[in-house]
Amino acid sequence: MENKSKYIGWFQVRRMWGRLDLQWEGIHDDVNILVGINGCGKTTLLNLMSDYYTGQKIKKGIAESVSGTAIGSPVTYIRSFDVPANAKKKTESMLLQELKHVINQNGEGTSFFDYRMKMLNYPDKAEMIQKRIDTFFKLVNTLFKETGKEITIDPQSNALVFSIRGTGGKLVTKEGENIVDSEGNVIYVSDEKIQLDQLSSGEKQMLLILTTVFLQEEKPNVLLMDEPEISLHISWQDRLIEWIRQLNPYCQVILTTHSPNIFANGWEDKIVFIQDLERP
Repeated sequence: MENKSKYIGWFQVRRMWGRLDLQWEGIHDDVNILVGINGCGKTTLLNLMSDYYTGQKIKKGIAESVSGTAIGSPVTYIRSFDVPANAKKKTESMLLQELKHVINQNGEGTSFFDYRMKMLNYPDKAEMIQKRIDTFFKLVNTLFKETGKEITIDPQSNALVFSIRGTGGKLVTKEGENIVDSEGNVIYVSDEKIQLDQLSSGEKQMLLILTTVFLQEEKPNVLLMDEPEISLHISWQDRLIEWIRQLNPYCQVILTTHSPNIFANGWEDKIVFIQDLERP
C-alpha cells in the first residue's frame, strides 16, 4: 500500500502547452504563493494540479503528463473571478451558486447547515461545534462590520441571515459621520434583512473562501486559489491568508497572484515565481 502524505510536496508537468517542462519542489506544508504575469501559465498549472488530485483527465494539448506527491487529504479549488465585463453577470451567478452550495443544505459534500445539524446527531460534540461556529461568526462579522453588514442564525429555520446593521436610526459613514440627502437632511435607517445575492462580489468571495475553510473542521486539507484577491476589499487582501490559517491551521494553501506585495506581509519566504519552475 502506498504511503500517502498529508500535503503536496512536489509537482511536475511535462510539455505544458507542448513546450514547457515545470518542476515544483519544496512546496510548503502551510502557504505557497505562485507569482507570474498574466498569460505566463500559473492558472494552467493550478488547473493541472486540481485535475490531477481530483482524478480528472488532462485535456489534450494542455500537457503531455503530470505527476506529484501522493496525498490522502481532500483538495478544493476556488477558481479565479477575474473575468471580462460582459461575463460579469454569469460569473457572479457562478459565485453565488458555489456560495449557496457551501452554506445551504444540499445532497453533495458538507454545507454549513449540515455542520450545524451535527449538534443534534453528536450531542457530545455540541459544545465544540458551537464554539467553532461562534469563532467563525466573530471573524466574519469583524469583516462585515467594515461594510455595514452582519450575519446571524435564524433560531427558527437554522438558516443564515444577512442584514444591514442599524446605527441607532442614523445612516453613517465608516468614519462615523452622518449621511445626508441633497437637502441636508440626515438619512435614517433601521436593520434590514438582505438576501445572499445582495452581498457584494467581494463579500460573497470572502464568505465562500472562509466558509470552505471552516467546513474543513481543522483537518489536513489542500486549498488551491486562483488570484483570490480579485474583488476583495483592499483592507481584506493582506489578511486573507491569516484568516484562513486562523480557521484551519492544517490547511495547505497554494494560491496564484500577479501582485505578490498583497500577500507579502509575513509570507515573503513563501513566494515562488513560475519562471523559476521551468526546466530545460
